Amino acid sequence: MALGIVEPKKGAQPPPGTEYLVDTTQTSGEHHYEHTHFLHGKGKKHDIILVPQPSNDPNDPLLWPTWKREVAFVVLFFNSIIFAACPGPMIAPATVALATQLEVPVKKVAQLSGYQLLIVGALGYEDISFFDHHLTSASRSSANLFFMYSPIVSVLAEKYGKRPQFLFASFFGALGTGICIAGFDQSSLSKSYTVLLAGRMVQGLGTTAYESLAVAAIGDMFFLHKRGIRTSLLVLTTACLASFVAICAGHMFEVLGARNLFVVLLPLQLFGFVCAFLFIPETQFRRNERKFGAATEHGGFAVQEKAETSTQSVTQEPVESTASSTTPKRTFIQDLRLTSGVYNHDGILKLLGRVFIHLLNPAIVWITLVAAILISFFVGTAYTLAQIFSPPPYLLTVSQNGYFFTGALIGGILGVISGPLCDFSARTLSRRNKGVFEAEFRIPVNILAVTMLSIGWFTFMWALERPGLKGGVYLCSFCYGAVCFGTSVAGTSTGLYILDAFRPYATEIFILQMMIKNFLFYAFSTFINEFAAEHGPANMCKVWGIITVCGFVTCVPMYIFGKVNRSWVHRMHMEYLGDK
Repeated sequence: MALGIVEPKKGAQPPPGTEYLVDTTQTSGEHHYEHTHFLHGKGKKHDIILVPQPSNDPNDPLLWPTWKREVAFVVLFFNSIIFAACPGPMIAPATVALATQLEVPVKKVAQLSGYQLLIVGALGYEDISFFDHHLTSASRSSANLFFMYSPIVSVLAEKYGKRPQFLFASFFGALGTGICIAGFDQSSLSKSYTVLLAGRMVQGLGTTAYESLAVAAIGDMFFLHKRGIRTSLLVLTTACLASFVAICAGHMFEVLGARNLFVVLLPLQLFGFVCAFLFIPETQFRRNERKFGAATEHGGFAVQEKAETSTQSVTQEPVESTASSTTPKRTFIQDLRLTSGVYNHDGILKLLGRVFIHLLNPAIVWITLVAAILISFFVGTAYTLAQIFSPPPYLLTVSQNGYFFTGALIGGILGVISGPLCDFSARTLSRRNKGVFEAEFRIPVNILAVTMLSIGWFTFMWALERPGLKGGVYLCSFCYGAVCFGTSVAGTSTGLYILDAFRPYATEIFILQMMIKNFLFYAFSTFINEFAAEHGPANMCKVWGIITVCGFVTCVPMYIFGKVNRSWVHRMHMEYLGDK
């Protein structure tokens, strides 16, 4: 056992997610010949082994100039904010006020976000009569197509690359915002609500790719030891920056009105669309992974024959200098092509089926428990905050309801440290494991996550049980911030685990996780307001806290048996799906 991790059966190949990461005395001593043929980092990272090992193709995203990779990441980060983080919480602080303005129940305003997220999640079963009441037959046909969009994003990204999906999402995100603006110019309130609902649904198409493919794109462009901070920044967009949007939106609603919330967003999204076209090249790349060894009976690596490794040059120079290929480097104009070819020649139906096959992977069940459900609790509670704090004894205005999200904003910003913490944990445990990294080394940081989530939910419960408590609103805001912090840590940990443990299937798994998460978002919008009103918001927080603690207990068996599971999943894909 490596630091408590159970090894697969004797003679099994090391599964993806088991890699040399740190050049230690022990590693060099035991596997010196093989180990010297790894490409290393540079400068202070000279002892870090590059995972994955780059190819010699100048078009390999791992070999792009630093500025090109960083600009692509900045655009992904910005677009994740304006297309994925902004649309949902824009109307959260104004839930009660907007319901009054449109003369509809509070539940239907919550469903403006719920159905948007349902589109992102791909398929809906609940409350279809509500759709039938508000959509024409033509719109209903379009909605049926929209419902199947998310898994198709995975298939199209796998087959034709991620760039077309990002451009498609950017276009429809901006289009949906334009439709929302038009919704406030209708002749009647019922028409306004219908058009606004349609606009929110189209906005959902703009959310899908950025919410599910952005983290996978990080795995395409950056080595393992550089993914932590960037993954945590993308997780930040769904937690912290969504809260920042709510803070701004609450004040803007009172000053400018609901229509102008979308008017302000539209030029930002148009700018994001242009930036995506210019600065997000295709990150999908098929490289022949270098295999440096097979497993020994103790689960380690055995040295390959000299003939297999003698062609690899020994270097610790910057990675860019290792590229020597007859393949021409693509120009900036060539990078602007919509697609760069076909990356997978399997049929559409087979690729579509593969998305759902991952539900058989126990790791996906674990990721759902400690990431998707936690974020659903965080977002679902946001639907109820205006309902809780607008009536007596709190009497918060729309802008004050927005300011309540300050706690979540601060918690999300602090949650960015989860990325460096995950990288630190990976390096530290790898050194103790003779330089060998295991994907499960990303899991221990969840101790911090469950601690903060427990503090957040149970203290939130205690404060809501005492509505007359002096400073109770501030304490509740702090608790919501603690929840946001814990959610960010868990989201970063599980996102990195997917990239490390199931790198060949990361796109499909992120799509599946996103679908499950947004199904839950939609489900919460259909009952959470009534649940909070009937059972009390304090009881709601208690339920979330108990489920959270129970969910995180699964981190223990996942850490212990995760490598066995990775080996099993890899073997199943090799034997039954024909993966190489």
